[in-house]
Amino acid sequence: MIQVMKFWEKKAKRVYLDWAAATPLFPEVRTAMEPFFLEKWGNPGAIHAEGRLAKAAIDNAREKVGQALQVRPELVTFTSGGTEGNNLAIRGLIESLHQAGRPYSDMEVVTTRIEHPSIAKTVEYLASLGVIVRYVAVDGDGFISLSSLQQSLSEKTVLFSVAYANSEIGVVQPMHRIKKILQQMEAHFTTKIFFHVDAAQAPLWLSCQFETIGADFLVLDVAKCCGPKGTGVLIRSRRATLTPIFFGGGQEQGVRSGTENVPGIIGAGEAIVIAQAHWRARAELAHAVRDEVISLLLKTINGAVLNGPQGENRLANNINISIPGVDTEYAAVWLDAKGFAVSTKSACAGAGGGESSVVKEISADPARAHSTLRFTIGPDTTFLDMQNLTEALLAHVSKMRELTQ
Repeated sequence: MIQVMKFWEKKAKRVYLDWAAATPLFPEVRTAMEPFFLEKWGNPGAIHAEGRLAKAAIDNAREKVGQALQVRPELVTFTSGGTEGNNLAIRGLIESLHQAGRPYSDMEVVTTRIEHPSIAKTVEYLASLGVIVRYVAVDGDGFISLSSLQQSLSEKTVLFSVAYANSEIGVVQPMHRIKKILQQMEAHFTTKIFFHVDAAQAPLWLSCQFETIGADFLVLDVAKCCGPKGTGVLIRSRRATLTPIFFGGGQEQGVRSGTENVPGIIGAGEAIVIAQAHWRARAELAHAVRDEVISLLLKTINGAVLNGPQGENRLANNINISIPGVDTEYAAVWLDAKGFAVSTKSACAGAGGGESSVVKEISADPARAHSTLRFTIGPDTTFLDMQNLTEALLAHVSKMRELTQ
């Protein structure tokens, strides 16, 4: 059983409920990174002793990630985060196929309309080049329709892209069933259909063993699993080839140029090892609190609706509700002043007002999509914390409703 650790220094009355956006560093991660800021600052591309030391540290971090995710280290590429990893996987594959002689118009990419902006915007860009983009239907909880997936694939399909766990509504997609369909359709069309999985939200709460997931590309954002911001990991299968999407000195096996972020890479190795070593016990703690809180919120806040599924197929720390008719952007600001850090949608979807495209897609209800609140709890979040949040939210909603009557 893992120890419930206080990763960060809480100020009085502050309750942090936005773990999907940012997480505190594991203490071990900070300890591992510090020497590479202060003492071991060499450039890993240099041939002198300081450079060789930095290069050896990167190689060691790559080995750690490989062991934690059960993949050979040469298939591990360090990036600046989830957004770059998703771009590199999707655009890099398409450019590789294009350079091999395949026209853009002869390639199809299949995805859903509830993906993170780093996927949604990337496939929009590919469509502008002539790539055909198809969207798989999702149900009211956000699960992809497996029959729609099968019908969307063709002999031109080169890639299916989906999030392991959705960053807004927490739905965990059935990786094994998806992979089985892709394999069946590959055999039917006698072509390769690559499988890209955005696993940014997963490492703290789900197993990310590469072979078990069955992806050709697996993208992690270390900032979401108690590692440093600005660092990510892209895992690729042996059959997948990538063309760089920007150019320079040819670092990271020629796939991702630029002087390596040595402290970030060291932190990434430590964070992924710790996250994966204890994901199950961590998830059990969060899951128990999450289910109680969902029940409490739906009973306490009149008209509140849960977005996403209930039970095991929801990310263990994710709670997302809508309160139609309530300005939840204002509610989030008000809760912040009361000591609760919450969000309304993915931080990468942009600040300020606007609807959740994810909730709009699963509900077809603009009022519901404009009134979302997301609470993503941590291993040290207590039910008492969430009771206090619910009381504060109820007071705010009641006051707003009185003013509009």
